[in-house]
Amino acid sequence: MQAAMCSIAWKQEPIETVMPLIAGAGYSGIELWGPHLDRFVAAVGSLDPLVTQLHRLGLAVPMVSAYFDLLNHPEDSIAVASRHLHYALRLGAPLVRMFTGGGGSAAASEADWAAVTIALRGLCDLARPYGIAFALETHDGHLHDTTPSTLRSLEAVGASNLAVNLDIHNLYMRGEKPLWSLAQLWPWVRILHLKSQRRVNDAPLACGLAEGALDYGLFLQSLAARGYDGFVSIEWFGPAPAEAAASEIAFLRAVLGKALAARGRLA
Repeated sequence: MQAAMCSIAWKQEPIETVMPLIAGAGYSGIELWGPHLDRFVAAVGSLDPLVTQLHRLGLAVPMVSAYFDLLNHPEDSIAVASRHLHYALRLGAPLVRMFTGGGGSAAASEADWAAVTIALRGLCDLARPYGIAFALETHDGHLHDTTPSTLRSLEAVGASNLAVNLDIHNLYMRGEKPLWSLAQLWPWVRILHLKSQRRVNDAPLACGLAEGALDYGLFLQSLAARGYDGFVSIEWFGPAPAEAAASEIAFLRAVLGKALAARGRLA
């Protein structure tokens, strides 16, 4: 299993200053946030310096994280997909994160499902020649907000390059059992987001994986027992991301032991 961290933890920082922090904490991968890449290209004009820096740091890029709204802005989504497929190809990333938009699955009409299915098929066709897959992230506000609705999209589209970015905490917060969700989505899981929360004064606050209600020890051990050898990506939205990077990878090492690949072994 490989450990990555999402660059979104440092939203306001230039990506070239974020990458050494993630490498220095001991991660073998960095999930690159789309706006970081857009800003870098706008300023520099090319991803080439970023590619050179990634190689020097020994960081793989398991996924580029983009934003889409296939239902309300399908034409814009094609442009977003084209741009991020270029990013992924240049950076050696096998995945582009997919959000369908359009609101939650419970309120979606059959026409909504049909429109999103057609759009997803078209985008998967666009990505297939490049050997890149789109990864539906289990997330509120999209048609893939539950395990059953994510399965519905996967099966309706029927594309070999449509996969799942399993954000297990999002499903847990909806009342799903993490090991059940993992079992149902397992054939499509290509990457996982790991994050946690605890409530302080009745407000949710980001916290370490060891501190939230979700039993990440049990979940990660079950993931390892299944033989998962892809990336798990720490997604941090709290303060002090550099400190969180260090404490979260320490937790992964403690729980996973030899199942977590040592720094420097890239996918």
